[in-house]
Amino acid sequence: MIDLRMKGDATKKRLVEATESLIAQKGFDAVSVRDITGLAKANVAAVNYHFGSREGLLAAVLEYRIKPVIVDRVQRIQALDPQATLRAIFQAWSDPLLAASASKGLDEASHARVLGRGLEMLAAGTFEEISAAGRLSDTSMRDVLATHLPSLSQEEIFWRLHFSQGALIHALVYGSALMAEFRLATVLDRWIDSTIAQFAAVDGVRGRQAGDDKATHPRRKGKTVSPLRPIAEVVSAAMEVDEIPAFDSQQTEAAKLPSMESPAPQEPSMISAVAASKPARSKKAKAQDDMGDLFLF
Repeated sequence: MIDLRMKGDATKKRLVEATESLIAQKGFDAVSVRDITGLAKANVAAVNYHFGSREGLLAAVLEYRIKPVIVDRVQRIQALDPQATLRAIFQAWSDPLLAASASKGLDEASHARVLGRGLEMLAAGTFEEISAAGRLSDTSMRDVLATHLPSLSQEEIFWRLHFSQGALIHALVYGSALMAEFRLATVLDRWIDSTIAQFAAVDGVRGRQAGDDKATHPRRKGKTVSPLRPIAEVVSAAMEVDEIPAFDSQQTEAAKLPSMESPAPQEPSMISAVAASKPARSKKAKAQDDMGDLFLF
């Protein structure tokens, strides 16, 4: 870990602090060597002399600012009680950010942006040494979550933690745009509340798995009986809508054959009898009957 407290490292410290200030304003990619040395009041050659290159200076900033956060995280996570709550777990993850001291001249919002952009570079894996330490802390966190949330798979825990870290980085970098008076402690509390809700939603995973099972094994389709059928029968009887009874098929076929015997006097058909038994209906009543048939069927 870089130590800027040794005698003769005053220039190094000014370069690192100037770089942090510019990172808070512009981000890592937009910081130039001339911007850094101009703000630190140092020669351009001082960057190469102390850090080897611009990339070496940026790596030193990450080591100086982010590595203590990672070390503190691992220690807090490993010291958690086996019965720790989700809030205690995520506080162990976020409290090191609250404990990190700000560089000289940075207000709280600028300090949070430096932390957020440093964590972003850590997640991007740009600098291997510090990124390896970050992966170690991530692994420790996933192991603890797997113990406390056995219903979640390792893949589910990985993605939820990944999205949670992205939300934390966004809150640190852009939180000042959402708050009239930025407070890092408030941002971290809000993040913990949101993350707990995400990780505690185990029932959502079970529900999705149940939905997949239904898609794999669909329910067998059966005969559907319309609930309106009994109602239609009652209304039909009330409106005196008679149905024609079904005839036996053999009798029907026999009726189609020509008879060798003398034709018997024809009896009035059932349809005629029914029609004769009904009183004459007006056009208005017939129209209402038609509307009733349309409603029912």
